[in-house]
Amino acid sequence: MSFWDWLFNPSGLTPHGFCLSWAPGLVAVHAGSDAVIGLAYFSIPLAIAAFVRQRPDIKYSWVAYLFVAFILACGATHFLAILTLWAPIYGIEGVVKAITALLSIATAALLWPLIPKIVALPSAAALEQRVDERTAELTAALAQRDLLLREVYHRVKNNLQTVDGLLIMQARQLADPEARQALQGMRDRVYALGLVHQQLMGSENLQTFDIAPFLDELSTNLVHGGAAQGVTLSVEAVPLDVSLDFAIPLGLLVTELVTNSLKHAFPDGEGEIVVTLDRASDGALVLVVADDGQGYTVGAPTPRAKAALGSSIIEGLVAQLKGTIMVESGPGKTRSEIRMMAPVSA
Repeated sequence: MSFWDWLFNPSGLTPHGFCLSWAPGLVAVHAGSDAVIGLAYFSIPLAIAAFVRQRPDIKYSWVAYLFVAFILACGATHFLAILTLWAPIYGIEGVVKAITALLSIATAALLWPLIPKIVALPSAAALEQRVDERTAELTAALAQRDLLLREVYHRVKNNLQTVDGLLIMQARQLADPEARQALQGMRDRVYALGLVHQQLMGSENLQTFDIAPFLDELSTNLVHGGAAQGVTLSVEAVPLDVSLDFAIPLGLLVTELVTNSLKHAFPDGEGEIVVTLDRASDGALVLVVADDGQGYTVGAPTPRAKAALGSSIIEGLVAQLKGTIMVESGPGKTRSEIRMMAPVSA
């Protein structure tokens, strides 16, 4: 007898249905049961394999594939049991059962040593507890960081106030009006720096704050502190969250431009200063500081032209903001427009 005959057509053997006397009820029960079991055995490993593929983070996933192979082999034996009801292919059925036995032995041999490692894996409750503990630690760390940042901002603001007090004391001892005016300019710049830190102290994340109320408070303080009663102020700014690195040069730039208007635009003590911050159609930010005072010829060697355009401070601040400045001036109108890219935090 050849090997293939031994597998598929062994002589002298009868189908399993013969042993059941070909009783319809028995044959139907055996065939139906094996079919249902075989289908289930083919479905279960496919579900296991699909689950493991979707969860690559699961440890020891290779064990699942051993179960997949073992259960598929078991399902194959049930389908072969159906065939042997009518065809005596007991050889191939025996081979499949032998393969199933080997797979079952391998699965059992590898599974038992793996059980202690699987048991040692943290449960869902333990993982949740660890997450809660880690979350509490991070929350405490963030609270500590916020406390330290607020303390730093507070101390910087206090130090700037000390500098401002020293400038006041120094100004009182000076008789030269230009020197006193120069110290007042220093005070305005120090105030802008202190106001930035004050805004950060009051923000929720201690990293950004809305620039609109900052510009309004800054400009209002400049006008009320350095102008006659006849000078009015209008401030309009879009809501925009900015960081320290953007707010400081922008605040100093507004300080310089508004101060120049106060110094040179209104010899009779009356007029209006307008400060606006808006977005252009291309997404850029546009800062405009304008007044309706006496103008000047752009580029002319007048005191105001030197202060407004030749100032290295303004040029440096515009460069720091990576922007460009355009100035228009004439009788009854001076307008400085700075275009710059919006900060990333915006």
